[in-house]
Amino acid sequence: MPRSPEKEPRFPVVERAEEFELPPHLEDTGIKTVETAVKARVKDKGRHLIQTPATKKITIKLPAGQATVSTWAKGKTVSSLTWLGAYWLRMIKKATYFKWKIIGGKEG
Repeated sequence: MPRSPEKEPRFPVVERAEEFELPPHLEDTGIKTVETAVKARVKDKGRHLIQTPATKKITIKLPAGQATVSTWAKGKTVSSLTWLGAYWLRMIKKATYFKWKIIGGKEG
């Protein structure tokens, strides 16, 4: 893919495989190098690995009522309860979009 002259790097980029050489004084201790960039061989042929059947009805059970969850989401950002409330509000929006069944929790 050609680049415009303005975006051309000043120095040519040379790609090389990263190799970590173990110093000789560490080889005696039994430490070994392990290759971390391993390519996975997945045979899924481009399909989704996890998929919900179209005929299955999904239900979501809220931990508390919708008003309580909305109150939780309006708290301080350092509170985990605020993030829990925000999560459940996103799930409620997702459920209404996909027409999932929502089971409300207890108010209070």
